[in-house]
Amino acid sequence: MPTPSRKRPGEVALVLHTHLPYLRNHGVWPVGEEWLFQAWGTSWLPVTRLLERLAEDGQCDILTLGVTPMVAHQVADTRLAADLGTWLGGQMWRSEEQRWHDWMGAEVAALGPFYWRRFADLLAYHEDVQSRGGLTTVWADLAHRGVIEILGGPATHPYLPLQRDPALIDAQLATGLDHHAQWAGRRPDGLWAPEMGYRPRGRVADATAIPTSTDAQGTPTLPRIGPELPGLEEHYADHGIGHVLVDAATLVRAAGGRDRDWTVRPAVPDPADGSADEVVHDGVLIGDSDVVAYARDLSVAYHVWSPTAGYPGNAWYRDYFAHGTFGVHPSWRVTDHDLPSERKATYEPAAADEQVLIDADHLQGVLRDVLDPRPGGLVVAAYDTELFGHWWFEGVDWLEALLRRIDADPHLTTTTLASRRRRHPPSCRLDLPESSWGWAKGHASWVTDDTRPMWQALVDGERRAAAALAGGRGSPATRTQIGREVALLAASDWPFMATRGNSPGYAKERISSHVQRLNRLCEAVERGDAATADDLAAGFAGLDDAPDDPAAIVAALDPTDGTAGRTTGLTATNVPPGSR
Repeated sequence: MPTPSRKRPGEVALVLHTHLPYLRNHGVWPVGEEWLFQAWGTSWLPVTRLLERLAEDGQCDILTLGVTPMVAHQVADTRLAADLGTWLGGQMWRSEEQRWHDWMGAEVAALGPFYWRRFADLLAYHEDVQSRGGLTTVWADLAHRGVIEILGGPATHPYLPLQRDPALIDAQLATGLDHHAQWAGRRPDGLWAPEMGYRPRGRVADATAIPTSTDAQGTPTLPRIGPELPGLEEHYADHGIGHVLVDAATLVRAAGGRDRDWTVRPAVPDPADGSADEVVHDGVLIGDSDVVAYARDLSVAYHVWSPTAGYPGNAWYRDYFAHGTFGVHPSWRVTDHDLPSERKATYEPAAADEQVLIDADHLQGVLRDVLDPRPGGLVVAAYDTELFGHWWFEGVDWLEALLRRIDADPHLTTTTLASRRRRHPPSCRLDLPESSWGWAKGHASWVTDDTRPMWQALVDGERRAAAALAGGRGSPATRTQIGREVALLAASDWPFMATRGNSPGYAKERISSHVQRLNRLCEAVERGDAATADDLAAGFAGLDDAPDDPAAIVAALDPTDGTAGRTTGLTATNVPPGSR
């Protein structure tokens, strides 16, 4: 008898974005290196340990891991790695303190040993990772073995849709991708575009201008300035990038779908209805290019995390915001969203473990509901890596439970984006609209009245640097540091932090500090005071030593530098094979 035909399994592409801005030497608490250690110690380390466990069990093509140059640079810093060990030890000490806080109640004190074991295990794993060369070495090895794909990114995570100078866009890409190749052993095939931002060919919106209008969602309509610029996909193609991430709204709008409240999880359409939302179930070629865009499926991804809800808000999970007092780890569960922190119930790890399994079962069911009617279809679920372990304490355990369920399910399989593109090259081709994964899927998370001075500072800083460096002025060390300060000024994190209320004071201080350093360097160069300029550059390099090699950024600022072209930012040595 003939063997019954079997449907192709649905493919699940989990994509994790590992990013923080450059925090080394820029404060400790509450924002600064403490933020870095929290993400590194409680998210990046346990997620990596999970990937190694799954690899030992024979799993491959597990997920796609975006690692930005700023993260790769900082986790490779030996001083920061040593300080992370100290930080993890400090968390163990806090656990011991908690054991003696009887006045907070026996249930809270009893969690002390639980936390001690957790951080002792993390410290032991951190020391093991460092003995093998650090996180970047482990990530590169996992990629080499086909366990994960690693996405690259531009040097300092600029919000590319609003960048005015195509040469600086290319320079950011060249610098970031060169750095990626140094630690990963090869240039990446794919890119997590900062903030999933996209801009088609045309004139750029002016983030320094007063909007002509602002809609009810806060999305500004900005005047357009300057000449017509290449679409971002043209830059990506020039640098050998084959696929990028966008948000669902980008593809749905391109396919003619209706706009909506993008904070709400959409219903899963019937495949027979011909809904524009079906476009998210595979890649799309962008415009006339060969660059593929993959989009998040919000009908799945929003079950985990969304602007309004998600699994981490379950009553049994640990409440991130209920911190207690000094000397105590967060030891309360969500309980009820309407309760103040002091009235939350004590955290119960065993009950949280049970909820993890329930939620993993639930998402497996959601994936089956979406993919069973779409044999061989794709679901992309993309998140910040920090969600797992840092923001969502139980997140890594949930991720492991889900991945093991998918591995055991004959109707589902995991895939990386590169693997999917190689096996199923898309044929659908669309012109994409300007967009992001921010609020209302436009520029609202980066452009407000409060951020306009930040964008003006960036424009002024680029102009000041270009004028100071013109004609090759400044020593190599001074030119390098000017390039770094301009690049760090461009990070998308600063306007986002100011707009979304996440430490806006720190973001404004960072903008101010980079502007001040840049101006002092430029002033010394402009008056021909080479000794002062070099002294300043040496001092500032002790604070801001990233990007490692900003030569392409310097060359974009000063076309007479001779190491990069004004229109592409590429050199003869860093053009990827086959990219022309």
